Amino acid sequence: MKKKYVKANGLMLVGMIIVISLGYAVNVQPIVFGNPFDFLFGVDTVPSVGNDLQSFSSYKEFIDFIKDNNCNKSGGNHWNYMGKGDGSFRLFDIAAPESASMDDSNSAHDIDYSETNIQVEGVDEPDIVKTDGTYIYLLANSKIYIIKAYPEDGAEILTTITLDEIDVSNIFIKNDKLIVFGYSYENPVCYDYYYYYNYDSETCVNIYDISDRNNPDLSQEIKIDGNYLDSRMIGNNIYIITSESTWNIYRTYEDNETISIPEVSINDVSKKIPVDCIHYVNSTEQIDSLTYIVLIDLENNDVKQESFMFSSSSTLYVSKNNIYLTYISYDYIEPNIFKGRIYSKTIQTTIVHKISIENNEINYISNGEVPGNVINQFSMDEHNGFFRIATQTNDYSEGYRCSNVFVLNETLRIVGKVTDIAPGENMHSARFMGNRAYLVTFLTVDPFFVIDLSDPYNPEILGELKIPGYSDYLHPFDENHIIGIGKDSDNSIDADKIHSDNAVYYTAILGVKIALFDVSDPRNPIEISKVVIGDRGSYTPVLTEHKALLFDREKELLVLPVDVKEFVKEKGYSISTFQGAYVYRLTAEDGFEYKGRITHEDEIVEDSYWRYYTSSNIHRSLYIEDTLYTISNEMIKMNDLSDLSEINAIELY
Repeated sequence: MKKKYVKANGLMLVGMIIVISLGYAVNVQPIVFGNPFDFLFGVDTVPSVGNDLQSFSSYKEFIDFIKDNNCNKSGGNHWNYMGKGDGSFRLFDIAAPESASMDDSNSAHDIDYSETNIQVEGVDEPDIVKTDGTYIYLLANSKIYIIKAYPEDGAEILTTITLDEIDVSNIFIKNDKLIVFGYSYENPVCYDYYYYYNYDSETCVNIYDISDRNNPDLSQEIKIDGNYLDSRMIGNNIYIITSESTWNIYRTYEDNETISIPEVSINDVSKKIPVDCIHYVNSTEQIDSLTYIVLIDLENNDVKQESFMFSSSSTLYVSKNNIYLTYISYDYIEPNIFKGRIYSKTIQTTIVHKISIENNEINYISNGEVPGNVINQFSMDEHNGFFRIATQTNDYSEGYRCSNVFVLNETLRIVGKVTDIAPGENMHSARFMGNRAYLVTFLTVDPFFVIDLSDPYNPEILGELKIPGYSDYLHPFDENHIIGIGKDSDNSIDADKIHSDNAVYYTAILGVKIALFDVSDPRNPIEISKVVIGDRGSYTPVLTEHKALLFDREKELLVLPVDVKEFVKEKGYSISTFQGAYVYRLTAEDGFEYKGRITHEDEIVEDSYWRYYTSSNIHRSLYIEDTLYTISNEMIKMNDLSDLSEINAIELY
């Protein structure tokens, strides 16, 4: 947006320049949190970012905003002591470990190894397993293992990190730095013989110097108020998104008020978030939380933070330049009776907030909304300045549902759309690739839709394919082929029965299905290869967690963990027969070629449908050079990629 300038006389202008120059000279520490001159001048500045963004001039105004938006009615079941800091603010000075190198090289730069399956190239996602081609970094058994993994014949556990006070969620690895994300809950507080629990947590970020892999050193410890939502790493920058309920910031119990100003702690030094770094947006959504976006610059060791009064975000999408946060709004209208049941008529709306992260700055851009709700992060995409989003519209009172694709411009205004796709069916997956979108819906068969987005103002459905089953996850193979991973189905069962009876629905769903679609002719997509693993009840975590999939087109390799069940007609249910990883060779010409399977279990009890998760369940796989590593909480097993013969195994303790 255009900058605004104010005329001043020459003397005043010179004086201002001198004061600002002195400010720069005095403050040589890295900048942390917004404008570094606020505490010098004793005033709060309001950044002019985004037409809808506003900031608070004081903490009182901030708390009054929460009160006015009725965000503090706890009903007496959220109570917490205030006691957070002294209200002062100064810059944090975070020293970098002298031994840490932040260039893009590492000791394994000439080794071929797999990376985490991510959505956007160049935007890394945290996971429970990472490798740099020499070492494997693994979160398992409430520990972090650093394992010398290559060469495989000398693989060994070098060290373990135990974090007793936090629950670890996932990790990043960047050269000689290991970044660990976790959370901790505050202890319950006793008040008038009752315990009141703080349901929000504190997000913990531990950064270890691992230049000596045998002796990792905790170099930085950052604590952020709120629940850990997710994070991304772009180059040397890590973006962390957390969300804190406004109940934890302000609440009343009987006639007592409790105020807890948000804060960030770095290396045990806690400071309140400057009030001018807390923003709100003119929006119709109900505000019930404060969302924190924290930038950690690993190269310059800066920490920046901006906070936004939003409703609790449910799903996020991150491109190289922007973070998109979504919230599903439900508008309940009159009740209705459908198939003998009373439903409240609801209107679902997805509210989207766009926040720029260009040039190491966090700037709010705009917000918009579209009908329906998203199913996961793959329902969203950014391309050539446009934001594309796939939603499902549900009206349970009428028994109606459909899918939609919307195209929004840079200010999140709808400029193109395709609506009422596959009426009556559930959307199971979406994937945007360049100028196309691919959708999968399902009731009894799988309509696989190809949607043209080359003209963002006039998107259109080019073709569709109806086949048994559905795909819960779509993965690019190349520009003309898509991999689908989901479930097979019995399409002989009546659609009305499936729609009205959950028992019939689950009877119709069969084994795990992997398929390869040819979309070179977008008006006539074709399923050119498919494999069905097991019977009804079979499962792969890839259906809900894309990071569990290992795929490499150049190596012609696809690996997915599977819990296999077989249906026993005499018993009337399926029994577990295998848990492990299925390995396939995959090419566009030959499709799926079964190479074998790997397990970490000695045996499986085959007399029960309900096989619970065990420590031997394989949940991730990766490769280094020509060795396949399969990972469970019990062990890491190494097999030769050419014939899957076992090379080595490490038991985790």
